[in-house]
Amino acid sequence: MSTVGQILSITRNSKKLSINDIAIELKISKSIIIDLENDKIKNDSDFIFNIGHLRSYSNFLDLDTDIIIKKFKNDLSFNIAEEKKNITPIVENNFFKIEKFFAASIILIIFTSFYFLFIYEDENEINFALVPDIPESLEPIVEKAYTFNNLPQSSDIKKSDLINNSSAIASIEFDENVTTVATLKMLNPTWLQLRDEENNIVLSKLMDKDEEFSYELKLNYNITAGNAGNILVLIDNEVRGKIGKYGDILDSFVLHKDFTN
Repeated sequence: MSTVGQILSITRNSKKLSINDIAIELKISKSIIIDLENDKIKNDSDFIFNIGHLRSYSNFLDLDTDIIIKKFKNDLSFNIAEEKKNITPIVENNFFKIEKFFAASIILIIFTSFYFLFIYEDENEINFALVPDIPESLEPIVEKAYTFNNLPQSSDIKKSDLINNSSAIASIEFDENVTTVATLKMLNPTWLQLRDEENNIVLSKLMDKDEEFSYELKLNYNITAGNAGNILVLIDNEVRGKIGKYGDILDSFVLHKDFTN
């Protein structure tokens, strides 16, 4: 059975296209295209980024992109399982274990002595610093309070002013008559990609903490993200919750007006 890389390579050659042609057309480096065709993509920090490149490459070759993406993920999972199966346990020499333990003990004694000689002070007063864990179900409420408590308290603030103050704004003119606007607010640095209904990339970048992106909800953008738990959704400036749980990977998710989480 052919791998995803073999399918890409065979299809490209059948269309008489070179790797350089693909790189120029899709604005993707030749090294990434070569890795895709040689099935050298790994499940690392660039995994979601490379899925975006694979999607663009597959669409350009007129392949069934959904099947290609599914097969790519299945092949990658199989390869990871095989690598774990073939791992040979490393047996350490007991001598080196003793040597490491002795060195660690010496360092611990030095730091402990330094602490009691120069830093430690006996305090009779007990200071408490308790930070309770917040249940996940209450996090959207806390985030909503945090988001709007930091906004200027003025009745003259317009919805359009809130949208225009976002760190990243979609390259479209907002219609004053359209009230349904979605805002994606980053709670932590997160890779984010948005594509329109024709699969054109609207945004593809690593978003910083507190950075935002707003767009008209009727555009039906497809959202792909590296960590859904880091993305807070606001619709018409009303907090609706996170777009997913921490660690969830989104692929082609479309946000709707009635979204709540």
